Amino acid sequence: MNTYETTHRAACPNGKLIDTYEIKITSHNTLIVEDLMEILANSPKEIYQEDLADHLRAKIGAKVEVIGWHYRIKITCTRE
Repeated sequence: MNTYETTHRAACPNGKLIDTYEIKITSHNTLIVEDLMEILANSPKEIYQEDLADHLRAKIGAKVEVIGWHYRIKITCTRE
């Protein structure tokens, strides 16, 4: 099992805040870090956290966990 961890910043479509997300990707396969960085760079700049988790799962095809805080509410999105 391989684990890849990074952070990502995106604007919330509702509150217009810039949120920082902790992202953990778990895969049985080897993932190319440069590909992961490109996927994140090409992700929508304004996106809900839940939609970001869906987007990453669809693009990467691995387990994705996105953790973020929005107005003092901690949100954890897991896509398997």
